[in-house]
Amino acid sequence: MSSINLKQFALSYLTDWSVVAAFWILSELANHLPVFERDFSLSDTLISHPHKPSQITGTVNHFIALLVPAAILLVASLLQRSFFAFHNGLLALLAGRGMARLFTNVLKARVGRLRPDFLARCKWNEIAQKCTGKAATVLDGRKSFPSGHSSAAFAGMAFLSFWLAGQTAGWCFQVPVPAASIRSSRLARLSVTLMPLCWAVYVAVTRLEDYRHHKEDVLAGAAIGIVCAAVYLAFWPSPLSVRSFASHTYGQPRQLHEGDERRRGTFDMELTRLEDDMDA
Repeated sequence: MSSINLKQFALSYLTDWSVVAAFWILSELANHLPVFERDFSLSDTLISHPHKPSQITGTVNHFIALLVPAAILLVASLLQRSFFAFHNGLLALLAGRGMARLFTNVLKARVGRLRPDFLARCKWNEIAQKCTGKAATVLDGRKSFPSGHSSAAFAGMAFLSFWLAGQTAGWCFQVPVPAASIRSSRLARLSVTLMPLCWAVYVAVTRLEDYRHHKEDVLAGAAIGIVCAAVYLAFWPSPLSVRSFASHTYGQPRQLHEGDERRRGTFDMELTRLEDDMDA
């Protein structure tokens, strides 16, 4: 890539990277917003479950949902010798993750829903008429909705599912597949694209098992993650469209794919014009 092209490339994506940076910065600021202190009853069975360690910590979940998709993108890009593919993949991944984190943190503070183990965190003192548990633990107990683990896991893994579907045509059954080979199995292609979502579902289930969230929190977190992961479509062709797999740029970022379609369209029009001239 020449220095001029590199400069044009950097300028064309400057705004995109600025928006991604804004998502992450704002999401961190939102994590420190004042939390709505919802009233509660000591007899509420929904918040009287025991407080126990998480099966999957927030740090582990964060890095798996970020580094696993990024590592797969890197390996695929090296095999394809395409920096552009890695750049667009990483940009879409970080955009979706940052957006999901921002929405999740804002909602946690504004809703202030109590976790299922809130009373165990609170350690209510009848004489003082207040919670006597560790302040940070009690505060975190007021951030149940939506599930941050679920939104992070689904944002990362749904993106990876979209990307795998775009590489394998696993969700577009109209696309022809090679005959009499391992690659001809549509079920195998579909299964590969759904594997990342299995991890995200597992993460969500552990949040229920650990009494960290109510089922509505987990479902809302999953929905936020999937919707935000759809930012993939801003940089890559739809994995559900036959047109996405109709050119030699199959599996490549949207800009390359659309450029190839324009070239093909121009070539087709030139052929049509030539045929019309010959008929005349």
